[in-house]
Amino acid sequence: METIKNYLDAMFASIPDTPQARKAKQELYSMMEDKYNELIQSGMPKNEVIGTIISEFGSKEDLMEILGQKKHSIIPAPKNDAPNYEMPPRGRRIIDSYEADNYIKDCTSSRILLGCGVFFCIIAPIGPILASGLGDIFILRLFSDFIEAIGVILLFVSVGLGVALILLSTSRNKLWRFLDHEHCMLDPETEFVIQNELIDNQENKSFMLAGGILLCIVSVVPVIFFGIFSICDFFTDALGPSLIFVLVGAGVFFILNATRRTTPCEKLLMLKDNVLK
Repeated sequence: METIKNYLDAMFASIPDTPQARKAKQELYSMMEDKYNELIQSGMPKNEVIGTIISEFGSKEDLMEILGQKKHSIIPAPKNDAPNYEMPPRGRRIIDSYEADNYIKDCTSSRILLGCGVFFCIIAPIGPILASGLGDIFILRLFSDFIEAIGVILLFVSVGLGVALILLSTSRNKLWRFLDHEHCMLDPETEFVIQNELIDNQENKSFMLAGGILLCIVSVVPVIFFGIFSICDFFTDALGPSLIFVLVGAGVFFILNATRRTTPCEKLLMLKDNVLK
């Protein structure tokens, strides 16, 4: 509810502090609070609840209509020397909540594809390593050449798939290059939603970073374990080293995806700073 309260404060910032304005603000807050509790009880995630409420109640003009207030009865005529928070500077492209949500989804998908691509490139050596280990097993020695050929094929397939995913990940961001080259800004409602989204994903970011780093650190544990207990040569010479690549690949995937939602949120919020420059 803190985000909604801040949203109302911003919406009424340019309105004179009159009894009518205070009453309108209190009524709006009550309506939003009821809607908030209703959506939370329905099981909707908190960040989606905030976005739904803000988009449903709309802009300042829409809010006044909901309350049956006359726009001119509360909102004074804008002064020439006073900046209008809702009117963008000339030449600025406004990013609304729908466009911002699509941008965050595309960035998230792009980062997942990048993480998968890097993962497949890292685990590529597993094919030849496992094939070599399997070829040394007595019952499979007759097929050692065939097994090693399959291992090499798996190496190239894994690298090819990884590179393809990495290239695909970069293509998803081409639609949003205008954010770097055009003058853009968020509308007030979208800015509140993005701020809330950023806060909600900070814990997930820390968890994924910690998990990724931990996986990279413990990647040598299988080699040490199989080396100490010496269960069989295949585990020591093939499976253990292969698990290093798997754990490191998974760790790198988590590290790359830790900021898959926070980075686009931060970039969108930085548009406001660019407007002020």
